[in-house]
Amino acid sequence: MFGTADERARRHRSVLAAVLIVLLLVGSAFGILGSITPTKAPSIRLAAEGTFTVSLSFSPNPVPAGTQTQISLSFTNGGSSPFTVWVNGSAPGCAPPTQPFTTPNYTNNFPCTPSSSGSYNVYIDAIDNSGYKTSTSNTLTVSTGNGGCTSNCGGSGSGNGSGSGGFAIPDSLVATMFMFVMIFFAGLFALAGGVIAMAVLISRRLRQLTQAMKPPEQAPPESKPPS
Repeated sequence: MFGTADERARRHRSVLAAVLIVLLLVGSAFGILGSITPTKAPSIRLAAEGTFTVSLSFSPNPVPAGTQTQISLSFTNGGSSPFTVWVNGSAPGCAPPTQPFTTPNYTNNFPCTPSSSGSYNVYIDAIDNSGYKTSTSNTLTVSTGNGGCTSNCGGSGSGNGSGSGGFAIPDSLVATMFMFVMIFFAGLFALAGGVIAMAVLISRRLRQLTQAMKPPEQAPPESKPPS
């Protein structure tokens, strides 16, 4: 009986050990699986080029050369501010100060004054803050201004005339120069007269000093009668 009891105890211990080993193996497997973080594929924002749109207009258009017109630039249908804009083909006097330029506004108005007549196909490229790109274009027509042709113009004509030219001194300047000459010569004559008067005075003074420095003349000896 004792042998049977010992054998049962050994069986129970064997089963318990087997169960513990299985539990340890299962727990280890779950721990390993839990420690592994699944790798996520990077999120890719799929969108076609031109997710936002840009519009360009001029007012007035056509515009005479030398007359101010208003450029209107607006971004619609989405887009992330700020926008970076490139402008090509603009009329002289209407080019942006920097190329490209950046604006945080969805609507932009810029005044400009085209300086040369002609037809200009203004082309716009724009990229928003997310990297989307769009483009547009519009034609600005600049006519000849009211004051005449401003660029690439020619003409013919004839005429005759006569005249003379050269350097002419104004009358007021002539009078001033004459007065200056008169004052100069008057001053020169006065200076010469002063110098002559000073020389005469010094000469007279020197003569007086010379006479004063001479020794007095001795009286001749008196003549006595012979004794």
